[in-house]
Amino acid sequence: PARWVPSTLTPDQVREVNAMAHIQNELVDDALGRVLATVEGRGWGDDLDVVFTTDHGEFQGDFGLLFKGPYHVDALMRLPLVWRPAPSSAVPADVVTTPVGLLDLAPTFCRIAGIEVPGWMDGLPLPLSDDAGGVHGRRGVLTEWDSVHPNGTEVHLQSVFLDDLLYTRYEAGTCHDGTEGELYDLAEDPLQRVNLWSDPERRSIRDDLGTALEDALPERSQPVLMAESPV
Repeated sequence: PARWVPSTLTPDQVREVNAMAHIQNELVDDALGRVLATVEGRGWGDDLDVVFTTDHGEFQGDFGLLFKGPYHVDALMRLPLVWRPAPSSAVPADVVTTPVGLLDLAPTFCRIAGIEVPGWMDGLPLPLSDDAGGVHGRRGVLTEWDSVHPNGTEVHLQSVFLDDLLYTRYEAGTCHDGTEGELYDLAEDPLQRVNLWSDPERRSIRDDLGTALEDALPERSQPVLMAESPV
């Protein structure tokens, strides 16, 4: 319901919501297992790359919220991403801590298929190691929210995550006047409790991140698309 406030939930109700979310995850896991078993049964497994991820996270009581929305926080932006290269490619297993984004998937699929990555395609092929992540032009990860709600609400956010710092700027719309923003040092404040946007001692860092964001943003599509659903 539009007027329902998630923060009115009791701790036990939040735990129940989280339990249901984990049950859904188990169902997805079981279904993926059946798909992979079928692939192996048909003899395709040795040449198959598997990428497992999702399009966004979910609030599970974070900040007194549920579901999702125009908020650039770890609960919504930090996603599971598992890439199992085809066994026939003999790529060694590794855990890559270099930040990447979903825009990197399409160039990765081109690389897997052995075709050139088109110049119009955003993102970079996923690195196979942290060392590789630092030498291929990868400089931060971008996130955007840029749409108009069916009820007329207009919200525009752009964020860059770089060197453990998360910078988010709000453009003018129906909810913001264009001067607001958020700045978090996730190394010191992983729960994003202390907004450093207005901290004079961090102003130079904020300005540098704003420049990095502006340099990296692709050209905006026009007109801005109308959202097709409430969230």
